[in-house]
Amino acid sequence: MRTLYSETDIATAIEALAPQIVDALGKDFIIAPILNGGFIFAADLARALFRHGADPEIDFLQLASYGDERESSGTIKVVKDLSSPVEGQTVLLVDDVLDSGNSLHFAQRLLMERKAAKVAICVAVNKVRERTHNVTSDFTLFTRDADAFLVGYGMDDAGRRRALPVIGVIE
Repeated sequence: MRTLYSETDIATAIEALAPQIVDALGKDFIIAPILNGGFIFAADLARALFRHGADPEIDFLQLASYGDERESSGTIKVVKDLSSPVEGQTVLLVDDVLDSGNSLHFAQRLLMERKAAKVAICVAVNKVRERTHNVTSDFTLFTRDADAFLVGYGMDDAGRRRALPVIGVIE
């Protein structure tokens, strides 16, 4: 594995991104990390948002599409749903990576069907590629080519390497 982004790179990018999110969404919104990958980024982001004047509620949405594979199955299912109603609320979906876009498209559509006032997307890494669905990240730490298989900072390789404090590429 080769490190692409160090702990310092990640922390610096989060501190720069947090005030942009507060400016766009205000101080009162719901952070909804997509589990399992989004929880590490969401924890760091939530603390940075608090330092910049926001006090978001945090609720979790667990979706499954990868299983133990490196390729998305394309079929999304809700494993753990949000515990709070989102009707009339602004929701920030937080995930580790925007790759195929299937999971984030599914989550965004689900929350809009539940009448969320706004659903924004924030990802640690946006992989540049064609996607089946027109889903984009409103807030992004880093942008990469789609051909790299990334690990760390929430991104895993069949369940391993998710807890790495850096973002690396498998070579």
